[in-house]
Amino acid sequence: MQMYRTRVWSLFVLLLTGALVLSACAAAVPAAPPAAATEAGAAPAESALGTVKIGTNAEYRPFEFVDETNNIVGFDVDLMNALADVAGFEPEFVNTKWDGIFVALANGEFDAVISAVTITEERKQTVDFTESYFNAGQIIAVLADDDTIQSVEDLKEGVKVGVQLGTTGDIYVSDNTGAQVERFDELPLALQALGNKDVQAVVADAPTLADYIKANPELNAKIVGEPFTDELYGIAVNKGKPEVLEALNQALAEVKANGTYDEIYNKWFGGE
Repeated sequence: MQMYRTRVWSLFVLLLTGALVLSACAAAVPAAPPAAATEAGAAPAESALGTVKIGTNAEYRPFEFVDETNNIVGFDVDLMNALADVAGFEPEFVNTKWDGIFVALANGEFDAVISAVTITEERKQTVDFTESYFNAGQIIAVLADDDTIQSVEDLKEGVKVGVQLGTTGDIYVSDNTGAQVERFDELPLALQALGNKDVQAVVADAPTLADYIKANPELNAKIVGEPFTDELYGIAVNKGKPEVLEALNQALAEVKANGTYDEIYNKWFGGE
């Protein structure tokens, strides 16, 4: 039932040295009220957590983005609202740049991060992760009239590939292909470069690429091949907040068991 997608930080250790500078990047943006699906669970449990500050990079449809009313919405937001409803805490979403989001988490600016984050061994050294909640993979987008790139094997020397800086797409293309990697701060910028023919392909998480292409038909782009990675998303938690980790894992198990997760999934990605 589940789909695909991912992210990975780059140069984390270097960024950590200058972490305090990044605190000015974060800006609180209201999250949309919990969707109807999140109300299907049990009444909120008694909790001493109070308000839990949640970092997110709300520029990654359909997982998290800012809508026309300036609310943070998306699959991840609905899921976190559902978890908060079960665990009995108040989520406070903070929209911040992807570049530096884990530094901010490690330094206590957030209690947790939900932002289509791939669980990796490298990240586990710095933050804790909940159980996985989404299976994601990398895939390729090209212009509709381009038949020269059909799979990851076609990302060869001389081919310019756009990626979002610091994502697993960036890491994979850099480490496993001979392509020329063009890095962008945000995925939409990479896709704009594709539309302008400044790059020949874009590599990113499959559901996000599909959503963007569907929402922007003027781009005249298509997805080719099959996902070539298998990656799991989890909620990253500050290592000094074991009580938050425990509450989130318990709530995640409950929303999966009571059908709330399926309702949220179908809302954003459709049924089978």
